[in-house]
Amino acid sequence: MEGPAIFVSHGNEAFPQLIMVLQGEGIVIDLVGDTFISNAGITSSTFAHVPDAPVSSFELTLPEGKFSALAANENLCTVKGGLKMPTEFTAQNGAVVHQNTAIAVSGCPKAKTAAQLRAAKLAAALKACHKKHGSKRSGCEKAARRKYGAVKKTKKK
Repeated sequence: MEGPAIFVSHGNEAFPQLIMVLQGEGIVIDLVGDTFISNAGITSSTFAHVPDAPVSSFELTLPEGKFSALAANENLCTVKGGLKMPTEFTAQNGAVVHQNTAIAVSGCPKAKTAAQLRAAKLAAALKACHKKHGSKRSGCEKAARRKYGAVKKTKKK
């Protein structure tokens, strides 16, 4: 099942509700979540009443950017130990499961290798040589290549 996630504001309520309209195979399920924003700026949604339907996985995709409805207050690609969401499930029989659900973050840039970093520094240094020294830049370029050029491997005897 899939469908849109919509924030709905009701008159005097402090925060809007997060409503997810899930549709599939001729069935429509409205999941209504109460939204809360803590003093620390952390947003959470609690779904107190979920229909009696089996759920094997759940994925929520929101627009990116600083004005996203649930925008992050830090770079999620650099969170140490991975991103976790405190989660609590209460079954109809009263059984409760508490867990920290791992959250996958997509779109993170891949870390640059040492060779890529050196190449970027060399390109910047050569550009600076051209800008600063014009036609008399050969000495500057030679120094830049010596400092940032490819590292030569030496054979051990």
